[in-house]
This record gives sequence, C-alpha cells and structure tokens, in this order.
Amino acid sequence: MNNTIKTMNSVSIIMVTLMFLFNSSLLQAENVAGGRAVVTALNTKWNKAFNNGDPESVAALYNENAILSPGNGEVLKGRIAIEGLFRSFIENGVHNHTIEIISVHHDGNTMYEVSKWSAYGAEKDGTKPVFGGIFVNVFQVDRNGEWKSHLHTWNTSS
Repeated sequence: MNNTIKTMNSVSIIMVTLMFLFNSSLLQAENVAGGRAVVTALNTKWNKAFNNGDPESVAALYNENAILSPGNGEVLKGRIAIEGLFRSFIENGVHNHTIEIISVHHDGNTMYEVSKWSAYGAEKDGTKPVFGGIFVNVFQVDRNGEWKSHLHTWNTSS
C-alpha cells in the first residue's frame, strides 16, 4: 500500500510537470506566432506608407526618440530626422520596397525582427537599380499601447 501511494504521488508529480511544460510550450508558440503577426502588420504599414510616397506616415511608425542607422556609419535620432531620410529616398525615386521576415522574437513590451529588404531605384539610362540587404528593427510598446520602432538599422548587399 505504501509503495502504491509513493508511485501515485510520483505519477502525479510527473503529470503536473508535463502539463506545465506543455502549457509553457503552447504559450511560447502563441507568443512567437502573435509577435510575427504584429511584425507582419507593422511591415505592411511601413511598405504601404513608403511605396505611396508618404514619409510622414513612415516616420509615424517610429517612436519620438527612435534611433536609425542606415548602414553608412551615420546615426539618426528622432522622428524628424528619420522622416527626412525617407523623404530623400522617396524623392530620389526609391520605390517598390518589400520586406521578408527571417526571424521574430517577442518578450513582453519589446519585440525585434531580422528581415530581408529590397527596393528599386529610379530608372536611369534604361537600367533600374535594385537595392537590398538585411535589417534589424526593435519595437517597443509606447505609452498609447502601440508598437513603434525604437531602433532600426540595415545593411546594403548590392
């Protein structure tokens, strides 16, 4: 009888542990899937604003004190500077920007993505330049409960 009670206690502990691990993995899967959905929506807004030639709407996706490094050694701080950079890209004919997510990580009020990006430049002498590379974008929830880019940096592979 004593061995039976010990065995049942052991089985109960194992079952509780397995249930905890199973629920934790489900929460992690939901966290990753939910984070990816949020980043996909943010990227869709970003591409739509940029491809519609609207640098104000692009900049609105960044928090007030965001930091952006466009891969040339410069560091831009704040929404106004970020808007100016994207305005110059748009005015110089950069268009058809796309984003392909490689990885997303979500932890509380912070989330980041690693993604491939590409865009076309203005046609010149019958040639349309193609740009692309990898970027990292770190998002945080602002005081209004909205995800905003806090740190964005990229490289150019072409």
